Amino acid sequence: MNQSPVEFANLALERARGHMVQLETGITHYWTYSADKPSRQTIVMVHGYRGNHHGLEALAGALTDFNVVIPDLPGFGQSEELHGPYTVDAYAHWLGLFVASLKTEGIVVLGHSFGSIVTAAAAANQLDNDLILVNPVSRFENQPEQWFLNLLVNAYYGLGNNLPKPLANGLLRNPMFVRIMSEVLAKTPEPALRKWIHKQHEQNFSDFADRRVAVEGYHASISKSVVSYSSGLKNKVLLIAGEQDDITSLPDQLRAATLFTNAQLKVIASVGHLIHYEAPEQAAILIRAFLNESSQHA
Repeated sequence: MNQSPVEFANLALERARGHMVQLETGITHYWTYSADKPSRQTIVMVHGYRGNHHGLEALAGALTDFNVVIPDLPGFGQSEELHGPYTVDAYAHWLGLFVASLKTEGIVVLGHSFGSIVTAAAAANQLDNDLILVNPVSRFENQPEQWFLNLLVNAYYGLGNNLPKPLANGLLRNPMFVRIMSEVLAKTPEPALRKWIHKQHEQNFSDFADRRVAVEGYHASISKSVVSYSSGLKNKVLLIAGEQDDITSLPDQLRAATLFTNAQLKVIASVGHLIHYEAPEQAAILIRAFLNESSQHA
């Protein structure tokens, strides 16, 4: 295709159609991106913590030979908040309900980052669909060299939980924090692409309803990993890891891949935790091969 991530995202935006569905967990807003030609397969994409559906649109734009559906997680973007605590189990329950509500056969579920944990948890309890986990959070334990960073992040969310509500929301949406995070995670040396990634994070990374969503969602994101569910999954799984991922090291990804019953791991070089922004075309090639292989053996 030889298109840039920005071009893929714009292609998806042209196709985007908004919808909503009432679930027992509340109203979920979601967007559909129809395939160029009729497709028997639909990819439901689950975005990561603090993001919204826009974060996965470049990947949707690189997969126009499939129908794509991207919901906003509860409490993020336009979807209603959950009534109870934001836990991995609560998100997994929501995802099971959402997938069932589509009443569509041939669904494959893709999760990015925190979405990979939610997807794996839902598969452990409800979903028997094939899975694609992009930048899966596959940590076995905190890396010793990250102890100071973990201390700072925990303190940041601790303040967000304890400050008066207006101050807490201001802190949690602070653009300086968002920019620092973006600078750390982006690995591309291309100035124009880095600028676009930073703009995406600026526009979408603080799109949560309330500080409870951000704080409880953060604690959910560090309470589990894909490893918590991998050994019990019978689903066919594609893992797509970034060689330079700061969230889960490549050795941990390699180790985690051996725990699944039926998984293959593909690694994209010179990319970190932002495969969906920096390498959507490379990821799409891997996803397409995985889905074509699955359909041939169905």
